[in-house]
Amino acid sequence: MNAADFLSFIPQLLYGIALAELFSQWRRFFEKKYRYWPYILSTVVFTEIAIWNVYLFLSFSQEISTANYFQYWTFLLQPILFLLMVHALTPDPETKNTEAYFRKRMPVVFGLMTLYIGSHLIPGLDSAEKHFLPRLAIIIVALSIALSRKVFLVYLLGLLWLISLFFRH
Repeated sequence: MNAADFLSFIPQLLYGIALAELFSQWRRFFEKKYRYWPYILSTVVFTEIAIWNVYLFLSFSQEISTANYFQYWTFLLQPILFLLMVHALTPDPETKNTEAYFRKRMPVVFGLMTLYIGSHLIPGLDSAEKHFLPRLAIIIVALSIALSRKVFLVYLLGLLWLISLFFRH
């Protein structure tokens, strides 16, 4: 293993923990009393975003090996924000009312999503400048959700995410 492999471990671990948390929530999809479609959509979107960002992280693997300690923290910023966002989204297993929990947590979840997607616009933290406009649109919608708690905006966010899938490669 080289230095990049060792330094990439923690960001990948943080994304892995978030994915494990998200996948553990998928059991709520199968029980009618826990099912709430905006929550399901958010969970699916966040799952794919995590997988996409694990994939994107591969482009930073060589850069990370030459980073000093403080630069290394910039590589940790996104996975830490993502993990916080996921923990804000996912209810404890004993939480029965998914809808009430989701509505209550919307400002925190989508506020963190705004920060997370916004961190991708910081120069040096992302190599895909072509994703600027879709990310900006998602930031605006996520911030609108955080401030207004309007559930229909979650569906708009899901639509933007679905459209963005066709522009990735």
